[in-house]
Amino acid sequence: MKIILTGASSGIGAAIKEELKNYEIIEICRNCKHSLNLANPGEIKNLKFNDVIGIIHNAGVGYFGQFEDIKIEKIEEMINVNFLSPMILTKNHLKEIKKNRGFIINISSTSAIHPAKMGVVYAATKAALRHFGNSLFEEVRKSGVKVCNIIPDLTLTNFHNNTFFKPSSEEMAHLKPQDIAKIVKDIINSPKHLVMQEIVVKPQYFKLEKN
Repeated sequence: MKIILTGASSGIGAAIKEELKNYEIIEICRNCKHSLNLANPGEIKNLKFNDVIGIIHNAGVGYFGQFEDIKIEKIEEMINVNFLSPMILTKNHLKEIKKNRGFIINISSTSAIHPAKMGVVYAATKAALRHFGNSLFEEVRKSGVKVCNIIPDLTLTNFHNNTFFKPSSEEMAHLKPQDIAKIVKDIINSPKHLVMQEIVVKPQYFKLEKN
């Protein structure tokens, strides 16, 4: 059985790939074996793999600043990568996942549950992904499919390379990609009767640094 993992080349995705090294992982990213640009939904419109037991929607992109200053192209990219592409990939594989009584895991963000000043569009797309997951679970739970939203706060990855802020380097003030990867593995290995529908993960301290 195969697991689809988007954004597998770095950060949380790379950590998940390492944590699940005993599984057959289908990597989707711009620099992976399946080199696809999730900002262009047309590239995955007809994409379908066989023997899929689960999907981990990890790929994400964020541009921050005053909403009026965010370019339309950046808004479209965030919507496509963070929300539309996960829906398309899920739709293309849902019958297979239902047949295998598998799982769908969405890597969302605490921006999905808290107002995000200077991150309006990013927050909206992650909130949409979260609501998609919650609603889909109610639709497919009778088929034995697990749907889980992981909602991490500040995580030390290259996601912040293009932002004006980053998590503090203090040990207690950020999450590590491996933290999220271990949660993913726990979800996959959880008992069949148990669904961890939503998991919010935060560092003990909240502290930002300027980029």
